[in-house]
Amino acid sequence: MAKTTKKKTLTKKSTAKATTKAAAKTETKAAQEQLKLTAEPEAKKITAEKEPEKITTKKVEKITTAKEAEKLTTAPAPEKIETKEAVKLETKTAKASEKAEEKLTEAKAEAKKKPAAKKTAAKKTVKKEESKEEAAKAEEKPAKKAAKKSAGKTAAAKAAEPAAKKAVKKSEEKKAEKKPAVKKPAVKKPAAKKAAPKKADKEKLEAYAALSLDEAIQKAQAMGVQHVYEDYTRFLLDEADSKQIAKNIIDGNALLDKGFTYDKDGFDTDLISVVLEKVADTMDVKAMDYKELKKDIAACLKAEMKDDAEANAAEYLKEFKVCEKLLMIGQRKNITDAAIVSDLIGADVDAFVAHFFQFAYAILPSWQYDDVKFYEDFAFAVLSQYSDLYEKYQLNILLDVADLYIKHGDFGHGDECYGYILRDNQIKDYIYYRFASVYESIDFNKAKALAYESLQYVDGRYTYYQSIMDIINK
Repeated sequence: MAKTTKKKTLTKKSTAKATTKAAAKTETKAAQEQLKLTAEPEAKKITAEKEPEKITTKKVEKITTAKEAEKLTTAPAPEKIETKEAVKLETKTAKASEKAEEKLTEAKAEAKKKPAAKKTAAKKTVKKEESKEEAAKAEEKPAKKAAKKSAGKTAAAKAAEPAAKKAVKKSEEKKAEKKPAVKKPAVKKPAAKKAAPKKADKEKLEAYAALSLDEAIQKAQAMGVQHVYEDYTRFLLDEADSKQIAKNIIDGNALLDKGFTYDKDGFDTDLISVVLEKVADTMDVKAMDYKELKKDIAACLKAEMKDDAEANAAEYLKEFKVCEKLLMIGQRKNITDAAIVSDLIGADVDAFVAHFFQFAYAILPSWQYDDVKFYEDFAFAVLSQYSDLYEKYQLNILLDVADLYIKHGDFGHGDECYGYILRDNQIKDYIYYRFASVYESIDFNKAKALAYESLQYVDGRYTYYQSIMDIINK
């Protein structure tokens, strides 16, 4: 019994081994079959690329059917819009849809002719066209809304147009009723005789120009204008506009009411302006010259003595004429204060006169003796006209003139001037110093004698005592 059991177990073991081997074989066969199955489609795919005509499956045809493409590209017919913008949008969308349909039909035709590998490109184009159509539809919606709004506005505007036109017509009719028809004045033909008055005016002006100043003033007096030469000069010094002066005289004497005519009386109102012109020609300064006078004074105040004798002489003559004009203003207008003239012309007369005196004292020693005499008379004429200048510069002019006479060799006249100054003045230290210093370069001994002479009046308390002692100690 025991032996049989062992055999059975052995047979069982052997059978188990056999079964395991058989199972392994079957598994290897199944794996090989699976590999074949998997390899076959891959091989078929590879061959499909080589042979594209075999792979035309029904599934691919369903994807590229014409019915699905038509559903995607179809769009509702756009509504009619009255405005120009809506019409433009409709045309754009219609053109886009037509182009899309044409491209789709072309894609279909190509898909039928070409293999399945190239049908994918048609699908891409279909998708692009679909996206374009969707964008066009999205644009159509706000355009339709705007078109409807504009259509409503245009309809309201059209409805309001006849009423507005009627209102405008009514307002125009009312204006036409209110405003009477204005008739253009008939253009009168100019008179044939226009040269005659011009000739008469020329003859009259030539006759007035031939008159002397006194005759012109007498004719003006014959019209009732009782002004004399001095009155006209005063007018010209007060007012810069000669036309305004003539108007004031004509209105003040009521010459227009008297009706003077040149043909009947030999004079008329035009004579007044002629008289003013003749008087102005005799005057060196007038109100119209004040601006230029102001500029000249400002330039003179900047002038200084130079090494050029001709330039110095020209400057002196210029300043002399300016000072002469200032004297004439004071004489003609009866002004005795230089400050008033300063306000009248807008320049500092005091500063200018001081500058002129200093320049004359510096240049006249090299000029002729008669020029000194003339300067003396002119300087005292200016000081006698303006009281404020006389008090300020009278002593300086006396000393300057005395020095100028001595420098020109007229010692007697110069000494006499100094003697007069010393008698009537208490500031003897300054006068003696000027007297001695002018002789210092001409006669030094006389200069020392004058310095010693001053010591009977001058001592250490005086300002110019040390200057006098310096002359003595030289």
